[in-house]
Amino acid sequence: MRRFILYSRTGQTAPFVGSLMDAGRLDIVYQCIFTSMFASHAIRRDTEFHAFLYGAPIPPVHVAVDGKTLHDVRIDENTWRSILNNLLAGKDHPGISSKKEGIEGFSKDLSETYVLSEKGDPIEELKFSSPSFFVGDNVGLPKKFEDLLLKNGAKKVSIGQERYLAASTIDIVNYILDKKRI
Repeated sequence: MRRFILYSRTGQTAPFVGSLMDAGRLDIVYQCIFTSMFASHAIRRDTEFHAFLYGAPIPPVHVAVDGKTLHDVRIDENTWRSILNNLLAGKDHPGISSKKEGIEGFSKDLSETYVLSEKGDPIEELKFSSPSFFVGDNVGLPKKFEDLLLKNGAKKVSIGQERYLAASTIDIVNYILDKKRI
């Protein structure tokens, strides 16, 4: 089992009109769901994705996608715009749910946690069992939350010295875990 957790500082927390980008950069959430949960012609059944939205008007909102039960989805942005809008209106979708919950409480119950950072240990050198990876949106993880994770035993892990988009980072981590057969 692998898990990706995105901290979205601006992700809209109520139904919206317009594009995902205009809804507090929910396009980043969509892109991260896409790279976390899908391989060519397949859903990653061994993966979970969690986004914590801290945008207006009623933060926080926890969006969870479970690969074991996810179905009835396509990978296009319009499908996910509709799904996310429905979630924010209180409707569930098979394998996708939302609830009023902050990331701090959720993170306390996890073991084997990692913060994706350019300054971490090289991911290729680490061994994993059932990892949970924290990634920030286009602004990054808040320093206070990252410090809390590290205080609670998380380790910094790096895919390299370059800065990548959140979705690209997740895609690279999936590639490395696939190579390691995790």
